[in-house]
Amino acid sequence: MKTYLLPRLRDILFLSIFIAAILLGPRMLNTDGDLPHYLAVGKYILQGHLPPGNDIFSFTRNGVPIADHKWLSGVLFYLAYFLFNERGIIIFSAVLLAATFTLIYADGVQRSGTRWPVFSLVVLGAGVTSLHWISRPHLLTMLLFGLWLVLTERMASGKKVSIWIFAGLMLLWNNIHGEFIAGFLVSGAALAGWVWEYFFNRPNADRTVGKRLTITLAVITGVTLVNPISVRALYTVTNWLGNDYLMSHTEETLPPDFSQPRFYFLLGLLILSIFLLVMKRGKLPARMAFILAGFTAMALYSARNVHFYGIAAPFVLITLFSKDQLIQPLARLEDGFARIESNSKGIVWPIVTVLAGIILLAVLPFGKIERFSPGFFPVQATEWLKTHPQQGNMFNPFDWGGYLSLELWPRDLVFIDSQGDIYGEAFIREYEEVIALGNNWQNILTKYNVAWALVPSRWNITLALTQAGWREVYRDPTAVILVRGE
Repeated sequence: MKTYLLPRLRDILFLSIFIAAILLGPRMLNTDGDLPHYLAVGKYILQGHLPPGNDIFSFTRNGVPIADHKWLSGVLFYLAYFLFNERGIIIFSAVLLAATFTLIYADGVQRSGTRWPVFSLVVLGAGVTSLHWISRPHLLTMLLFGLWLVLTERMASGKKVSIWIFAGLMLLWNNIHGEFIAGFLVSGAALAGWVWEYFFNRPNADRTVGKRLTITLAVITGVTLVNPISVRALYTVTNWLGNDYLMSHTEETLPPDFSQPRFYFLLGLLILSIFLLVMKRGKLPARMAFILAGFTAMALYSARNVHFYGIAAPFVLITLFSKDQLIQPLARLEDGFARIESNSKGIVWPIVTVLAGIILLAVLPFGKIERFSPGFFPVQATEWLKTHPQQGNMFNPFDWGGYLSLELWPRDLVFIDSQGDIYGEAFIREYEEVIALGNNWQNILTKYNVAWALVPSRWNITLALTQAGWREVYRDPTAVILVRGE
């Protein structure tokens, strides 16, 4: 067998992460209600509309200005859904994840000249981020974040990288996800590292590099205004982060709980980071130290930032390795892989991997479980509603709003969906009083002229509505539909 037919470690990495994502497909689709909402937005835009600047999916906030900075994500995910239903979403998500870590690996090999240390760090980082392997816009952010790290490091190390590449990436990122702010943090950390070197190690501080980093920050700041909602994109991010009530009611915004197994990868990478930094102290450039410190702090502050740490930490720690520092057995292993991989080029294996994944999902029974789960979403109830429309305003759960919008809009508008920043603290408190059957729950439903309710069959409100005179018109193992009595 000729060596160019053999997969490289990067190909094995791509294949492994791609397959892992495929196997996690049902979880990626059915973790929360965000994905169907993004699909509904993408569907709306692809029908020939501009990205919505006001809420169009709910009757409780209809017409209220919104900052939907994820509209392009919705378009991309809906295209995958349109072409290959839910399996298309899983394939798209798996490609994004595999490409992200393959990018970090390939750059790490180029910078360090090693393969196995880089491979091990990247795999551990992928394990850290698996906490957030959910089909949502942050998967696109992960790839853009990795690319931003690579390009920023090249610029900071004196290599020629066009500032307009950063402008183009930020234009894309700013219309994909609110986490485009991470690009600013990386560029800011690189500039802070240059300033540190300028004051404390001036021979290493190239003035041209400092100038280019400063101009890059200025340019991408201006680019963030080039989107359908302008400065409202920044307002949405800061408004959500500044509301303690909304933050405390979102599990992923809380700090990591290391007693839970899902955070063990994170704990392991943190411990390894400390060990490597102690053993190889003094070998990390200031800019890398700022990046690592910043994203470590973010991950410890909120679990929703863990995916950034899982990419940034391996990227930084790779800097501590070089081929000439490897022990002899590992050095020989590196030489062997270098010889084998010297004739293995191109993207044949990733392409074969993706095509095989598509074929297997289309042919094998496994592909049939890559669906919106009838146990999580009101799939059967929604199909019934398509032929048995109800009159008036509906009440629905937070996590079902996006799915109902995807399937029933514009005929039916939801009471609430998973975009908590649109509804605000006061309204969400009212919603929670209804589902908890607080003292004022019936008055709140009357306030919003709710005529019928689609609620989980296991919720206590089902019995409470029946006792209050509401009539049950539909029931399945997941959902119940009740209509207000005359």
